[in-house]
Amino acid sequence: MNDLYQEILVKKKASAKDTALKILVIAVTVLVLAAGVLFLTPLLLVGLVLCFVDFYFLLPQFDLEYEYLYVNGDIDVDKIMSKSRRKKVASFSKDNLEVMAPTGSAVLNDYLNGAKVEDYSSGEENASTWTLVYSGDKSKTAAILELPDELSEDMRRYAPRKVYLRQFS
Repeated sequence: MNDLYQEILVKKKASAKDTALKILVIAVTVLVLAAGVLFLTPLLLVGLVLCFVDFYFLLPQFDLEYEYLYVNGDIDVDKIMSKSRRKKVASFSKDNLEVMAPTGSAVLNDYLNGAKVEDYSSGEENASTWTLVYSGDKSKTAAILELPDELSEDMRRYAPRKVYLRQFS
C-alpha cells in the first residue's frame, strides 16, 4: 500500500558544444545545397539526402528530455528526442544499488573508481543532482539524475545503508 510511482521529466540544457555542432551541421547542409544548385546537379541530390539525414536523425538529438519512471526503488530512464521519439536508455534496480548520494559527495569517491558515468540530468550548474552507483554483470555504472526530495527519501526506505541524504565533504 505504500507504493510510490512517479514520473519526472527533465529538459536537457543545450551546451555550447551542442549549439556549435548544430550550427555546423546546418551550415554544411546549406553549403552543399547551394553548390548543387549553382554548379553540379548530382551535388544537389547529395545535399537533399544530407538535408533529410540532418532533419530526421541529427537535429532531433539536440532537443533532449529525460524521463525518469520511478516505481518502488527501481528507476527507468527514457530519452525523448524533439518531443516525438522515445528511446529507453537505462534501467536501474534497487537490488543492484551500491550507493546513492548527492553529486560531489565524498561518500562517492571510493565507488566511482572504474565506474562508467552516465549523465541523465539537465546539465544546469545549480541543479540538485544525485549520483547513483549500480553494480552490473561485469562493471559499475554511475548515473547522475535530478531527483526530487520525496523520491530520495523513498529510496532510503528501500536501502537505508546505501542512501546518503546529505552531502559529506
